[in-house]
Amino acid sequence: MKLFITNKQKLLLAGLFILGVSCMVAVAGYIYQIYYSPIMSSAPDGNSVILIPRGSTFDSVTARIRKKGLLPYPRLYDYLAEKLKVHSRIQAGEFKIQHNWNTSELLQYLISGKSIRHRITIPEGENYLQIAERLQLAEIADKDVILSLKDDPELLAKTGIPDMTTLEGFLFPETYFFSRVDTERQILSAMITQYRRVFNADFQKRAKEIGMSEYKVLTLASIVEKETGIDSDRPKIASVFHNRLKRRMRLDSDPTVIYGLSDFNGNLTRKHLRKPTPYNTYTKYGLPPSPISNPGRASLQSVLYPADKKFLYFVGRGDGSSKFSKTLREHNKA
Repeated sequence: MKLFITNKQKLLLAGLFILGVSCMVAVAGYIYQIYYSPIMSSAPDGNSVILIPRGSTFDSVTARIRKKGLLPYPRLYDYLAEKLKVHSRIQAGEFKIQHNWNTSELLQYLISGKSIRHRITIPEGENYLQIAERLQLAEIADKDVILSLKDDPELLAKTGIPDMTTLEGFLFPETYFFSRVDTERQILSAMITQYRRVFNADFQKRAKEIGMSEYKVLTLASIVEKETGIDSDRPKIASVFHNRLKRRMRLDSDPTVIYGLSDFNGNLTRKHLRKPTPYNTYTKYGLPPSPISNPGRASLQSVLYPADKKFLYFVGRGDGSSKFSKTLREHNKA
């Protein structure tokens, strides 16, 4: 038996076919549109910064993204997150999200680990307080938290030197890259670790050869660091202090006096030089009880390898360099 399809039926079938194809095209177009649409079409040229603390859950991260207005298609977001296994791959950090990214690009970025790292340079010779202030100014750490960790037993143990009471001297001056999700403890630990890399086995061996403990080398280097910024003068200044220590002469170092003052206003007076503090090397013999700054490699090397000179005195010149003398008479004429 033959089926006869009338022209009207043919037209109807053709119409249904065209309608079906049109619907499929429309749905495909819609899916394509939402898949590739920017996550913030109202400001596609901008960006938003999201901070993801360590230990954050996927839901808490999603809440942060939603709060920033970067979640136009929640169902697509959930689908892609499941497909990419984002729940178990979320990374902590500070992320700069471009508004013209699509949802897939957003999720790929969050699991990439390519978070923002902030560059900060710790100059040679800054003390613990100054470094704490620098970190806070850079919005990398809280100054008060840094200060509270100055005598932290766990961090002190990382120095590798027993019976330490302060981290002063162990925050190695260097250029670091920190994230704003790094804790103050992690930041300090990174600086201590860098110090340990620099004061390596060769430095430790040399310290023994010259009859000094590592901590004494560090303390003397912190004084040398504050006395000059001229590299060529460091070994000579170190030799002055070595010679004075051997002769049981006081070091007479202004920076040590300043470190021991709580009310120093930038003007060192004779009254300050007579003030009895543990750090006043005009009134006390030997080294101060701890470093007075955080010295760099050059100052550490100068103490380990001082110039072979008989200098006992030095005085600063106007250009930042120093004039060295073997006798007090020469020194007074300088």
